Amino acid sequence: MKWLVEISLFGLFAVCSIPSLAQRKVSADVEVKTAAAGKVTTVNKSVYCANNGRLVTIMRNPVESYILTNTKGEFKIWIPAGNQTFSDVSMDYSSFGDLVYLSMCGRLDDLGLLALGYKLQTTVREEGYLKKTFVTAGSGKAAKVLLVLKDYLPIYCEYISDKGAVLNRTYYSDYRNFARIMMPCRITAVDYGTKKDSTVTRTIYSNVQVDVDDPAFGFEVPADAKPAKLDLSKRK
Repeated sequence: MKWLVEISLFGLFAVCSIPSLAQRKVSADVEVKTAAAGKVTTVNKSVYCANNGRLVTIMRNPVESYILTNTKGEFKIWIPAGNQTFSDVSMDYSSFGDLVYLSMCGRLDDLGLLALGYKLQTTVREEGYLKKTFVTAGSGKAAKVLLVLKDYLPIYCEYISDKGAVLNRTYYSDYRNFARIMMPCRITAVDYGTKKDSTVTRTIYSNVQVDVDDPAFGFEVPADAKPAKLDLSKRK
């Protein structure tokens, strides 16, 4: 669903303080398990992010591919098999939807929602929790998002349709400190969608490294890659 990609199931994020300028890049391995219709699928990838929003994602499976994007949603995808490349501009793929980038830049207050067109509607403190409600009139998005924080770290998000139906519930846990960057290394999302059965996605971050050099940070699509047409509707 487009709204979920924009806000990002893959994930979300956070920092308890803005990291220093010395923290210029972060990498991590990511495992995404999805349970739906009685089946479980697993996707493995690695992410390499700079604090300017340049994000390289290497998909290990089901198809090896490299995705290069930034905060503006300008992205390129390269598939080694066939040496094909696709490029376009879509906020669906903005690095504002990536956990690692949002952790680096300290987007705790809104989890990147403001950058994706949402507005803060209310802020309420209740029994040690901070609850924020965001709204948007944008099409293809959840009309309302409820964000719950504890100790200034997000622990729960609820995405609600314009008719008041809960579309998705996402939980953030297993927070760890990586050189002053706080990240939830476990994210569990329940997507209710339009089907009778819900879809449960568990995302685990591991091998998180800060300011460790890796050639992947400088990845560029090969100059001899063959341009191909990208159909975004098939990737939502």
